Amino acid sequence: MPVPTAPWDRVFSDIKIAVPGAVDAVVQQELYRVSIDFFDQTNMWTEEIPIAVDPGTLTYPVTPTGKGQLCRLLLLYDPAMASPDKRWVQGMVTYQPENIILAHAPSSATTWNAIFSKEPLDPPTAENYPDIDASFMWILQAYRDAFVTGTLANLYMQPAKPYSNLQLGRMNNQSYISQRSRARVDVLHSYTYNGQRWQFPQAYATTHRKGWT
Repeated sequence: MPVPTAPWDRVFSDIKIAVPGAVDAVVQQELYRVSIDFFDQTNMWTEEIPIAVDPGTLTYPVTPTGKGQLCRLLLLYDPAMASPDKRWVQGMVTYQPENIILAHAPSSATTWNAIFSKEPLDPPTAENYPDIDASFMWILQAYRDAFVTGTLANLYMQPAKPYSNLQLGRMNNQSYISQRSRARVDVLHSYTYNGQRWQFPQAYATTHRKGWT
């Protein structure tokens, strides 16, 4: 099986150097599992979708235009009121995994913007690797070690394989969790150094709370 194109080639090469006996298809499978977990836990891959709302409607279907699938609703805001901060348009906004937003009827017809986190679908690429929006491929470069160590952890923990090694599996899993946490913190701090460390408890947030960052 050919080596994948950039940026997956570096991830693949780093994994194969550590576990040369792993079958390529197994590496792809475990790398996909790690990608699902990484993007689900970090909210790093996002898409913003405009939603046309009107006073007579409470349910709004949404359709992603990019790759992957919607994971969770991070923010629903009014772009006309987004300066200087983006804030939730109202309380009790909910999202159903069938790509439906439930919200209170607005006072007049307008357009709100919904920001979603995303995760990969089953790998649809010819090389069978997770297909990610081009504008977010930088994540694979910036957090390559997370994808490598996460995949290695899964491979080492497989039973009865020539490369099975529980100790190395645990070590790589700890490294992966640490790097995934760092990525999550980077998102919360908007990729700024020494960002705001204190977060308002979301359980006590109001309709005026800021977005997920």
